Amino acid sequence: MQSDDTAKAIMAKFGQAFFAKDRVALADILTEDAEWHFAIGPDAPHGRVRKGVDGFLQGIEENGQLFSKLRFEEIVYRWASDDEILMTYRLDGQHRDGDPFNLRGVELITVRDERICKKDVFWKQYGDGGG
Repeated sequence: MQSDDTAKAIMAKFGQAFFAKDRVALADILTEDAEWHFAIGPDAPHGRVRKGVDGFLQGIEENGQLFSKLRFEEIVYRWASDDEILMTYRLDGQHRDGDPFNLRGVELITVRDERICKKDVFWKQYGDGGG
């Protein structure tokens, strides 16, 4: 299994490209067939799925339309297997309609040749359901 420092380096490179919305840098850290599976969305059972660099840029734009704030805190990266990084965090956010939220999230990041090929997102949800 790879070191957690390698996971941090991959995710740092991804984070810089992602938050800068840098097409060239995203193409450098994502595989050509990369997929982003969102926590919510109509593409059951996967949430909302976006593919490739264009899909990631579209997803970033869509998140900007849905949320006025998304701040990731308490981020931890560790290898879950030889090709998967487990990312855990607390998410402080606000929907565009004004509803704030603060919840825990987990992402399973699949890596091939130190590039991201899948970003699969899971968030705790508010509600009164049992469990």
